[in-house]
Amino acid sequence: MDGAMINRNLLKSQMTLRGINGKALADALGWSTTTAYRKINGKVAFTAPEIEACVELLSLDSETASKIFFAGKMS
Repeated sequence: MDGAMINRNLLKSQMTLRGINGKALADALGWSTTTAYRKINGKVAFTAPEIEACVELLSLDSETASKIFFAGKMS
């Protein structure tokens, strides 16, 4: 896996809670649908600005955002 370790299950659940699917995420962030699914599934890393945009779009608190986007970096 080339992408950063993310908690994709938590990301997907937060998206579902807010009625946002992969296509809606892609549209909101200016990505292709393929890029969105690659990022959601951890195949391609999120950049810092993309993480910020996702946090804002999904209205994530800092704890949830950390659990999603920095899952593999915390010990």
